[in-house]
Amino acid sequence: MSQKLLLSDEWYQSLADIIKEIGSDNFCSSFANVCEGLTGYDSTVVVAFVRDEKPVLVFSNLSPLDESPTLGPYFDGAYLLDPFYDLYKCGAEDGVYRLSEVTPDSFANTEYYRSYFKNTRIIDETAILAKISDHLHIGLTFGLRDGSAPREFKIRELRKLFPVLLSAFKQHWSRENQLAPLLAAGDTNGQFGSTLDAAFNNFGSEYLTKRECEIVKLILKGYASKSIAGLLDISVDTVKVHRKRFHTKLEISSQAELFSLFLEAISMVPLDDSRDPLYYYYSSQQVM
Repeated sequence: MSQKLLLSDEWYQSLADIIKEIGSDNFCSSFANVCEGLTGYDSTVVVAFVRDEKPVLVFSNLSPLDESPTLGPYFDGAYLLDPFYDLYKCGAEDGVYRLSEVTPDSFANTEYYRSYFKNTRIIDETAILAKISDHLHIGLTFGLRDGSAPREFKIRELRKLFPVLLSAFKQHWSRENQLAPLLAAGDTNGQFGSTLDAAFNNFGSEYLTKRECEIVKLILKGYASKSIAGLLDISVDTVKVHRKRFHTKLEISSQAELFSLFLEAISMVPLDDSRDPLYYYYSSQQVM
């Protein structure tokens, strides 16, 4: 956003629209309209990260056609592979984060990317992460479907707006009428979120070697064989040997099948259980 626009009537009206809705149920919609109008992004999704719980959907202006096949699987467990969720879990500071800045080298080739981004036709995404309290963070992601303006321009404008947006964020979600429903929506005493976090960490642990488990998790998160080799200080050929071995053990032949197996297995884990999700998956197959 140019200095001229920052001093324009449009900017002041946009700021007034956001401030007016602080504390109201229309805040997210107004916030999305203002930010998309000023920066050129196409869609907005707001998610609450409640400590030790699974994420809670706060707002989305995706169309029903886009929302149904993407957000459902996301909140069922695919969020564990979301780079922005990783930022939150790692304690990242409040800020604006572009997808390409926080993802591994092969992320665009993952089934997570194909399932979420290809279904919504989003080609790039930028997130705002804001800490509201020790128990609550808000993640707001802006999606971009076309290249009508350079992506660098869009994120530059968003970063200029960030101090104002962050202040509005914190004022809005600090209000009791907005904060309480989010905390209540995730109220399983930490069991659900911690169960799925443990499910990811333990995925394959009862059927694969420790090294194979490490490689599986890195593949799910979007790392290519060369990057995995560097992270684990092994050769690329060794990575390929491990991949072949766990493919045989899990009876899969592709990353797509690994992704599907992961999602299906973690959906079967009982609340507050820390066993390998594959145990429940294979047990269900024997029953059938």
